[in-house]
Amino acid sequence: MKKILVVYYSQSGQLKNVIHSVVDELAQNSEIAIDYEIIKPTKEYPFPWGEYFFDVFPDSVEERGCELEPFSFNKNKDYDLVIIGCQSWFLSPSVPVTAFLKHSEIKSFLKNKNVLTIHGARNMCYSAQESIKKFIVDANATLVGNIVLGDTNHNYISAITIIKWLVYGNKGPYKILPNAGISDKTISEAKRFAPAINSFLNQGDKNLLQKELISLKAVDIKFSVLMTELNAKKIFRKFSKYVSKPKTYSKEWHKRINVFRAYLLFALFGLSPIAMLVFNLIHLLFRFRTKRTIAYYQGIELK
Repeated sequence: MKKILVVYYSQSGQLKNVIHSVVDELAQNSEIAIDYEIIKPTKEYPFPWGEYFFDVFPDSVEERGCELEPFSFNKNKDYDLVIIGCQSWFLSPSVPVTAFLKHSEIKSFLKNKNVLTIHGARNMCYSAQESIKKFIVDANATLVGNIVLGDTNHNYISAITIIKWLVYGNKGPYKILPNAGISDKTISEAKRFAPAINSFLNQGDKNLLQKELISLKAVDIKFSVLMTELNAKKIFRKFSKYVSKPKTYSKEWHKRINVFRAYLLFALFGLSPIAMLVFNLIHLLFRFRTKRTIAYYQGIELK
């Protein structure tokens, strides 16, 4: 009997649907037993976010984590695979996922375990995955696979719809705009990854799973989006230090949050199209080098 632990934090339920699309196929196998653990912050984050959305920016980027409710799963059980569902907040792991992976009990539990990550994202989660790779290495665990499901709409369209959904709770559709988030079709098709995971559980080859997942388009990266994200993450780190200098929730702190909010909207709708055009040109001119960059972020190794 193969044993899987599935861990996730999902505010809207979208990531939960993504996880179950993959895992429910495995659950039909009588030789696989699956346990679930929902990450529960002691102080729940609201959904929709409203104005509170930007308040979690510094904690997200600085990877501070939060207080969590006690875990319910059996940490002494010898799981063959731990599947962690991940969200990205401000190009970083969501605060609850960070808290989970940095928790002393979890670091001890994950030692020598095989880990598969599944991301539900708009279109940028690779900076967050780099942090998650480091957390997994710090826990002396092994990352054996990564799956990314994202919004397949144009960057502008997905930006507008996701803001309406996350901040105001309006998922859509809106006249000519589609529903926000990952489409039902994309989520449903995620069940295609289950046979590869099942094969890994039976054969135990840690080097082949991600290769097979990539062949199934588990991590479909656009170079221009990737490079825009990586450069934005550097700027986000500088802004997080700028925002964090005053006392949290003070008048000055809120002023600085508003400065970041103005920058983010300008960058999203003003700077990112220019950046993506430049990176598309670089991809065309230096395709051999850019392929190596893409291959790294599709993979599971840590630089």
